[in-house]
Amino acid sequence: METVAAVVVTYNRLEDLKKCLVSLREQTRPLEAIIVINNGSTDGTGEWLAEQTGLRVVTQPNLGGAGGFATGIDTAYQAGFDWLWCMDDDCLAAPDALEALMTSPNIGPCIKNCVSVSNKDHSELAFYVDRPNRSYRKVADMTPYDLVYGVAFFFNGTLVSAEVVKNVGLPDKKLFIWGDEVEYMTRVQKMGYPVVTVPSSIFYHPPSFDRNGIPWPGAWKQYYAVRNQRRVFQNIHGDSYGFMVFMKWSARATLGQIGGTHANRLYNFLLYGEAALDSVFNNFRKQPGGILTVKLYRLLNK
Repeated sequence: METVAAVVVTYNRLEDLKKCLVSLREQTRPLEAIIVINNGSTDGTGEWLAEQTGLRVVTQPNLGGAGGFATGIDTAYQAGFDWLWCMDDDCLAAPDALEALMTSPNIGPCIKNCVSVSNKDHSELAFYVDRPNRSYRKVADMTPYDLVYGVAFFFNGTLVSAEVVKNVGLPDKKLFIWGDEVEYMTRVQKMGYPVVTVPSSIFYHPPSFDRNGIPWPGAWKQYYAVRNQRRVFQNIHGDSYGFMVFMKWSARATLGQIGGTHANRLYNFLLYGEAALDSVFNNFRKQPGGILTVKLYRLLNK
């Protein structure tokens, strides 16, 4: 029988983590292992994990979601598991979520994703998906199909074949957060591996929100969404044309902040511009504390 290890990345959400782990231990298709990557939590998570049994725990500094999943996937892959089931700590798996993934149509080495359902409204998807010929908003938009190709909610119940990891590699930890999951998905697709959602496999997750509307200084996350987008475009379109697509997209997105309706439009404009320039000059080293626009905001809003 093929082996499956769950990979859970956590940072300062101990109560959510506890619920997530309960849902994993209640799976109708039992897991061979549960690997928890503690991204330097300071809320007692480390102490609580030290008291638990039946878990494999790796503790590291906060490297963002990208660094957490890079470590988790590598740990599970090196341990020899056939499939790696990846998730954030605020996910809740339906009891038969893993069983539905494992019994879904066999399409060889691939990535299969649970459906991310809003934990606020179980009729809605937690993340909206727009495709040129179809949009997915409701769970019912997906349920008529056994598999929905080209759609996945990384890393929320994402089942990754070990063969995919062998040939594609790991998520890029330099991307830190927001966009790292899309970059990995497009890299997998570029290598020719199927990426699908399995509508019969349900994962509950807090619904997404309007990122442009995040109150400052929490908007620092949008820096990474803009900066990392260049890598996504280049995976899809190739290096040269993808770079040009990014230049056009980032210029429009940056200038669009000035005419936006959100508060702190000037800071949004500066943040987008900083992110775009860093991406163009291949500066993927900045941690959240090093974002210049955020430093400026904090200096002027003490």
